[in-house]
Amino acid sequence: MVIDAMAQLTASRGTPITRSRINVLLLLVAIMTVLLGQQLVKVQVYQQHKGRQLGTMAQDELTRHEVLQPRRGTIYDRNGVALAMNVNMPSLYVDSTQIKEPEKLALLLAPLINKDPAEVLAILSDKEREWTRLARWIAVDTAQQIEKLTADGDFGAGIWLIPEAQRAYPQGEFASRIVGVANHEGVGISGVEAYYDEEIKGISGKLQAERSGSADQQPIWIAPKEIVEPQDGIAVKLTIDSTVQKLVEDELRRVVDEQQAEGATILVMDPNNGEVLGMATWPVYDPNKYTDYPAEIVNRNNALTDVYEPGSTMKVIVTAIGLQTGAFTPDTVVHDGGVVHRYGWDIGNWNRAGNGPQTPGQMLYNSSNVAALQFGEMIGRDNFYKYLKLFGYGQQTGIDLGGEGEGIVKWPEDLGDEWTDLTLDQNSFGQGIAVTPMQHVAAISAIANGGLLMWPHVVREKCQGAQCEPVKPRVVRRVLDKPVTDAIRQMMTTNAEHYANLIWGPSTGNWADQPLVPGYHVSAKTGTSQIAVNGGYDNNAVIGSVIGFAPSDNPRISILVKIDRPKKAQWGIEAAIPVYQRVVTKLMSHFRIPPDPNYKTEGQVIGGPQ
Repeated sequence: MVIDAMAQLTASRGTPITRSRINVLLLLVAIMTVLLGQQLVKVQVYQQHKGRQLGTMAQDELTRHEVLQPRRGTIYDRNGVALAMNVNMPSLYVDSTQIKEPEKLALLLAPLINKDPAEVLAILSDKEREWTRLARWIAVDTAQQIEKLTADGDFGAGIWLIPEAQRAYPQGEFASRIVGVANHEGVGISGVEAYYDEEIKGISGKLQAERSGSADQQPIWIAPKEIVEPQDGIAVKLTIDSTVQKLVEDELRRVVDEQQAEGATILVMDPNNGEVLGMATWPVYDPNKYTDYPAEIVNRNNALTDVYEPGSTMKVIVTAIGLQTGAFTPDTVVHDGGVVHRYGWDIGNWNRAGNGPQTPGQMLYNSSNVAALQFGEMIGRDNFYKYLKLFGYGQQTGIDLGGEGEGIVKWPEDLGDEWTDLTLDQNSFGQGIAVTPMQHVAAISAIANGGLLMWPHVVREKCQGAQCEPVKPRVVRRVLDKPVTDAIRQMMTTNAEHYANLIWGPSTGNWADQPLVPGYHVSAKTGTSQIAVNGGYDNNAVIGSVIGFAPSDNPRISILVKIDRPKKAQWGIEAAIPVYQRVVTKLMSHFRIPPDPNYKTEGQVIGGPQ
């Protein structure tokens, strides 16, 4: 039963009420009425106005100061699904000056709040402590036990159960790498919670109250002297689409299980505005239990922090640079003999076999290292690294999440005489350069959208009450001309069509022409990269990946799939393309993109593992 303030003042189960006690209660009732519209109720969980909580209190001889905490803003997905919110949970406060039989009470309370009885007794016995939080965010059933335990008033009037806002993540592990987590003190430590912490946490208020009395008299609280109301934090809507996010998370778990991989990352972005629609990395964690996980998992978003050699997926970027700078045309031909000798090194294709004459499109189709190297040499050092920088490699994308890496590019101007032409040759087929998944998907999005490098972001809208302000897309710069991107898209479409044989051939026994995504022209390029360790490479592990976009003629999504150290697949085409195929197929349906009525394949056959 909720007891109102006057009932508390006139009835105390036979316990005398002092003038000091009455004034304290009157002040508390005034504070709650003026600020929070609350009722402070002895041994009852009361409804707290807007979920606000009392913060740290400091005392001096004549005043008391209280920090009034604002509500932390809710985080939603783009469609209004709550991903982070506040819930009121009871906290146990005590006024030790009003506690009776502290020894007995300590023995009864300690097991309920998982504390040592001696620690509890020390607090309950300290008659100088007028307001102490003994336990925070206790379970409701525990609160009920405490209420029952103290209901008869034998332990005095100084026991209070007060609701306090606790950060909760109703979807658990879902999108946890993006949303992040706020710690028990209400401070964002990862994800959106950390990046937008200053705006989400709000602005604290304060209350200053006076009391009368002297050194030889019991102080009497008079009234609030100064009140500054707290300002609640903003709510944010993410760019994340929960349907897309669930799809990529399901596929993430599936590929890690099927390939016995050590890790994986799947990114889906809208190439036209830079909105991240889905982002999943392995391993995952539940932010509701974040203290159960290593800090490295909670604080690290692999899609932003981890760098890897992109392998053959980098050949798309090299082709784009060459066409943009005029170093070669789609019809330029180089000879691929399987192996070339450069600067004391033999550099070869995956199988050391030659593919003969190669145009840029054929180089992508066959994933020829030897041809890519020659096209890179045609571009030359200055233009090659100028355009890597324009694409955003070797620098942060500026995404609105913390902890982003820059990747690793051996810039000639930084290395001086230590830089060699061998570096350019290696970089041309994706070796000796390291990128983050976010950098790479942002770069491929520039090809998808006609040449613009967009700022990737995860917050779509900020709201203060009913007033919402959209986060505007931002063009970082133009990197490519549209005719160049049109040519690259055609090459990548042809590339994707021959990957389909891997998907349909083994399952149907029919190696005839099949679309990778039935009814749609899509673009893709796979890669298999070695893992750099201790100045060399791990010969027993690879990273399999694919980058691309769909539909090819009017891209709505860009996608990156990266599988770390798969145990069952040797090549990116085996590990990553099946994931790409399933995700893109389902997204075409989700976004209600109609199939191309004039769709037909080019009748090409796969050239080999890539």
